[in-house]
Amino acid sequence: MIANLIVGGLAAGCLYAMVGIAIVVVLNITDIANFAQGEMAMVTTFFAYWLLDSVGLTWWQAVPVAILFGMVQGIVIQQVVIRPLIGSPVLSAIIATLGLNIVLNSVAGLIWGHQTYTFPSPFAFSAPLMIGSVPVPVASVVSILAGLAIVVAMTWFLRFTWIGLGLRAASQNPTVARMMGVSISRTSAIAWGLGGLIGGIAGILVAPSLFLDTNLMGALLIKAFAGGVLGGLHSLIGVFLGCLALGVAENLVGAYVSPAFGEAITFIIIIAVLIVRPEGVFGRVKVRKV
Repeated sequence: MIANLIVGGLAAGCLYAMVGIAIVVVLNITDIANFAQGEMAMVTTFFAYWLLDSVGLTWWQAVPVAILFGMVQGIVIQQVVIRPLIGSPVLSAIIATLGLNIVLNSVAGLIWGHQTYTFPSPFAFSAPLMIGSVPVPVASVVSILAGLAIVVAMTWFLRFTWIGLGLRAASQNPTVARMMGVSISRTSAIAWGLGGLIGGIAGILVAPSLFLDTNLMGALLIKAFAGGVLGGLHSLIGVFLGCLALGVAENLVGAYVSPAFGEAITFIIIIAVLIVRPEGVFGRVKVRKV
């Protein structure tokens, strides 16, 4: 029983982590907390559903196209909405993402309606994998592997590629980065594109276990932020581990205490961490010299 709960919590935590990593990539490079990340992922998931239902593509054909769409969507949003705000107070851009959240939700409702849809999955009828004596659904294994792959790939990309180093330089000191030939607008577009891509993967993986509608990613976005706050919003590994811990805690508390309290644990964690260690468990304390 407890092993099943832990595995299920890890799978859910990996889905939270994907959204959290998408948020952190944009936040670390542009200093903007993207509150529209969930709605961007929702639109990408609806686009994948349209490719499956109306165009007639197979799941394996539709998903790569939809993920590419998610990346392009992120770049377009950065160019149209965020780029004109470069140089403005960060609060202006954050408010813009809140407005974008509502706009994307309304546009998706206008196109696809507000009814619910069943999103297909090639893993839905697969026999569970046996890990020891614990049966693990294939969809959970896929979610865990995808989460691990994304955190490893993004860590490698940011640390060991020229583009990644340019992104980090732009986030740490934009003035010096400009002097070294790094385009701040371009790095911002890349960050938003990566955020759209990663968020789209999360939306497509979570949709089969929920009904697809315009509110698909609302709860996931909050939990991604909670996991990010727990682990540290400036650390990819921290966000990943924080989201895993949150997913496991939700499952265990929901099973042994109360399902309703399992949902409340998200907000309890946010409040507790903000009070005790605002930078998160794996975050670094910033010291200001006077």
